[in-house]
Amino acid sequence: MSDTPHLPSRRALLRGFGTALVLPWLESVAPAATHGWQRALAPPPKAPRRLLFLYVPNGIHMQDWTPSTSGSDFDLPYLLEPLAPYRDQLRVISGLAQDKARAGGDGPGDHARAAASFLTGVRARKTGGQIHLGPSADQLAAATVGQATQFRSLQLGCERGGNAGQCDSGYSCAYSHNISWQNETTPADKEVHPRRLFDQLFRGGSQAEAGAAAAARRQQQRSVLDYVRDEAKRLERDASYADQIKLDEFHSGIREMERRLDFVEREHVAAVADELRPQAIPRDFGAYVRLMMDLLVLALETDRSRIATFMIANEGSNRAYREIDIREGHHELSHHQGDAAKLGKIRAINRFHSEQLAYFLGLLHARHEGEATLLDQVMLLYGSGIGDGNRHNHDKLPVLLLGGGGGSLQPGGQHLRLHGETPLNNLLLSMLDRFGTPVETFGDATGRLQGI
Repeated sequence: MSDTPHLPSRRALLRGFGTALVLPWLESVAPAATHGWQRALAPPPKAPRRLLFLYVPNGIHMQDWTPSTSGSDFDLPYLLEPLAPYRDQLRVISGLAQDKARAGGDGPGDHARAAASFLTGVRARKTGGQIHLGPSADQLAAATVGQATQFRSLQLGCERGGNAGQCDSGYSCAYSHNISWQNETTPADKEVHPRRLFDQLFRGGSQAEAGAAAAARRQQQRSVLDYVRDEAKRLERDASYADQIKLDEFHSGIREMERRLDFVEREHVAAVADELRPQAIPRDFGAYVRLMMDLLVLALETDRSRIATFMIANEGSNRAYREIDIREGHHELSHHQGDAAKLGKIRAINRFHSEQLAYFLGLLHARHEGEATLLDQVMLLYGSGIGDGNRHNHDKLPVLLLGGGGGSLQPGGQHLRLHGETPLNNLLLSMLDRFGTPVETFGDATGRLQGI
């Protein structure tokens, strides 16, 4: 997670000891430089665009993913049914490939290469655990516009993973555990602990003050809102009725978030030292994913960052999904060899992931910025660097493009079926263009992807 001291200029900022609370988009809060008649005549500020990447490991059961027809007249297959409420913001893109995830003479290691190349367009080196890759698309965007927010970008995940050692047939573990890369040798730090992410989003003042405030909140069971109460009351007096309702909902959401985090900590680490409490994670994986998604949306709506990656799990993950009564590991099941029972469980895991995506889209749809929603402002790529987990292929990848992109994308509700083998990097080039951070070339891109 990268951050800068810069704070958004079109958001109300409340400060307290070791705490900074940036509020969501409010119609009655004008830029600080406008007053009186200038405020009345000033055009309403435009909501910013956001660029997001969500990654799922081990491929997808493609027979239940790919629509049978292209264009706008298609039925949602089983694995995409949870996304039905957001069909008008959905683009299914079939026929994309990431050639740099293929072996290229390096032998086994498809999982490491799949994650490593997904957003970098570069083939990972198998060099006895040494790292050589390249900057990822999200970090190219962050280098251009990241200074507009406190955090240049956010990198989140729901599985821990160190970057040292070898994890997949001689490849560095860093390749399997990261999709966001700052440069050739440095993955962007990934946060997997909900409480630590929450504390960072509300960090204010010096590092020592912020740490002391976070510790005091836990010990005294206080809310971050308690530290900015006086400023919040002054703001609410001048806010419109609609903004007062929005602020009340926002504050209620923060208190509910804190309640959930407290529950996780009491459930897991009641007997350990206080400094270890921020490392607690929910036992239920679905609850864990949704909590991290809630925190990501909080970061987006308060404009703490406009760029984020989120790995639902590390590539090659062998997690068991006991929440849906699956006790075998995901990676193990992905090598199904056509076994009907294993295929059924793979379908269930893939459907579970789609349901979490639908939850996230619902959160974005419920947040408004003026007349638009966060979903209207988002450009979100969801997918995997492996097509079918049994074959370990890197063509015909499962890829969705969601959101409105701040008006930069063509209407959704489309299945775009590409002919031949089109580089995934063509899509990444186009997304960077529409986000306002164009680059001339990227990986093995042959041009911009048309039709999105």
